[in-house]
Amino acid sequence: MTLSDIDSSTDIIASDGYTLHRLNPSPSYPGDRPPVLTDANGRTFHPWEVELRRWPPGTEAELRRGGYLSDRSADTELWCNCAD
Repeated sequence: MTLSDIDSSTDIIASDGYTLHRLNPSPSYPGDRPPVLTDANGRTFHPWEVELRRWPPGTEAELRRGGYLSDRSADTELWCNCAD
């Protein structure tokens, strides 16, 4: 599967570093628990296991609540305060 093969308007796509996965939010849990993403086979993907590549705009708030999206910058440039 490649990103161009995917309907970006309805699919949540995540990478585990090796494979792209089409995921769905699990059904709502009682007690307002955060959503968990699962694949078509029922395998659960936790936020620390995958990097989301695409998601429908309407799911962004729920994905943030579940820990799949964060406000952290993707800036990986090393920084040093050499004045210390």
